[in-house]
Amino acid sequence: MRQRIAYPGIAGSFSYGAARDAFPGAELIGFEAFRDAAEAALRQADYALLPIENSFAGAVQSTYALLDSMLLHIVGEAARPVRHQLLGLPGATLPGIRRITSHPQALAQCDAFLSALKNVQLLPSPNTAISARQVSESCDPALAAIASTEAAEAYGLQVLAQDIQTARNNTTRFVILSRRPEPIDLPNKATVVFRLNHEVGALARVLLCFAKSGLNLTRIESRPLPETPFQYFFSADFEGVGDPAVLHAAIRDAEPYTASLRLLGLYRKAVC
Repeated sequence: MRQRIAYPGIAGSFSYGAARDAFPGAELIGFEAFRDAAEAALRQADYALLPIENSFAGAVQSTYALLDSMLLHIVGEAARPVRHQLLGLPGATLPGIRRITSHPQALAQCDAFLSALKNVQLLPSPNTAISARQVSESCDPALAAIASTEAAEAYGLQVLAQDIQTARNNTTRFVILSRRPEPIDLPNKATVVFRLNHEVGALARVLLCFAKSGLNLTRIESRPLPETPFQYFFSADFEGVGDPAVLHAAIRDAEPYTASLRLLGLYRKAVC
């Protein structure tokens, strides 16, 4: 039986391309909302693939919020170069564009190009390929979308401006989620989320527990807790995870300094 992979968006989206490359021959199931794609991994899909970080625009906050609130595990990672195109209806021209729609991350990744345009309104949408489909269905030559070349081909659009991303080496990192904590490849990376005790030096003590175990901290970020104003949770990535027992020992050592601490996943780092 073919594996079933959930992803946010529709055919032609960057998530679709990442899922296709990560799981050749699998059945790909698109969902408009990130949460719906993630929840599919709890029910009908084998895995869900969601974007989590862009090399230019930073973290995808909606994915981190889902990881903090849902009982899913990161079991793999994928990286995909991102090349954004400005797409319009056949016959449309760049000077005639008055509205541009795309996912907020895509709009942020093309800020230099967009800031040079005059009298153009930016319209956020759930997904880049959904934006392309909206342009195709609109019959409005003044409406354009930022999406992929594959989206242009899928929805009969023409490229009005090519490779408009600000960073030439723009890359998006995706996480592969499962209801089971079983890495799909030999793991060398881990992600944890935690909330600190209200005491001096708690963060330093937590990080020292991981450092003593020989784990290399490669990313740490804090995010607000929506239900608790001005309170935060942390997410952190560690590399050099050869022996899972060492990681679990570090987690046990760090737990006394946290209000909560959870291992989101042990998985193989993507090669960019």
